[in-house]
Amino acid sequence: MHIQRAMILICFSLFFLLVIVEGYAAQAESSFSGTWSANGTKEGLSFGKDREVALFKLAGLVHLQDSVGTQTDYWSECIGLGDTQNGSDIRCVWRSLDGQQVYIVLQAKQMAEGTLVTGEIVGGTGNLAGIKGTLGFQWSTLSFQGTGKLESVGGYAKGLKGTYILP
Repeated sequence: MHIQRAMILICFSLFFLLVIVEGYAAQAESSFSGTWSANGTKEGLSFGKDREVALFKLAGLVHLQDSVGTQTDYWSECIGLGDTQNGSDIRCVWRSLDGQQVYIVLQAKQMAEGTLVTGEIVGGTGNLAGIKGTLGFQWSTLSFQGTGKLESVGGYAKGLKGTYILP
């Protein structure tokens, strides 16, 4: 009788240990690096002496050396508000070829040449639902062209790197 109870206790213990180990393995941190280029528009507004605010919208290709989920290529769309005094606050959606999305929040002192941009991965859809992580890069401007308040903007991310956890 004691042997049966001991065997049942051992089986339950091994089962719960396996569940805990599988749960931990599913939450393992992965890393990625790659390139990100984007083009779009920026509309600026003078906001007092030596201060400008701007709305911008950018779209472009993210190509990763290491996959996020199962994908290495994403189409990105970003919108943001830039303020030369308070920095930039940006929201991006990366969309894979099969329609899965990754949601990203970025912050930067300003969207100018050489600016360090940091961000947080705050969610996703499909197999990427519940994704969390961080990323960073240095913004490099390719061009600014325009007349008046509206400008065309193009640039790319130097040293794009990040980490993520999938539940």
